Amino acid sequence: MTGARRAWAFVFSAGLVLAIVWPILRDPPKDGFPLSNYPMFSSSRDRTRSEIPHVVGYSKEGRHRPLTPEQLGSAEIMQAYVTVRLAIRKGHARDLCQRSAELVASQPEHADLERLEVRTDVYDSLAYFSGDKKPRKTRVHARCAVPHGGAR
Repeated sequence: MTGARRAWAFVFSAGLVLAIVWPILRDPPKDGFPLSNYPMFSSSRDRTRSEIPHVVGYSKEGRHRPLTPEQLGSAEIMQAYVTVRLAIRKGHARDLCQRSAELVASQPEHADLERLEVRTDVYDSLAYFSGDKKPRKTRVHARCAVPHGGAR
């Protein structure tokens, strides 16, 4: 191999290594195609705080339980989560609450539910899995009554 070819191979190899390492060297790091620094794994996160947007039903006796994905119009948990999150973000929490209340009212097994809340609860993740299931903070975005009558 001639000296010129070796130099070209060295420059080409160094360029490839630099292209692979470049996303790590950016400040602030940027993610993009075709090179990625995998921010979903490399960025720091608060591992003890979880925000859960959901719809909660309350019975006449004051008991409460989160609505199931089916009661939010989906069979998929992640779809229901995104539905609630987007409704809150776009200011449509009241509409979601009313649609969910109408659906719940048509289900005899949920006849005990009197009202719904669209809310975001903040939990201490470590405490939650140690048995402390109380939210640390709650923000109510909408409240609505479950309509009585009809199929009830």
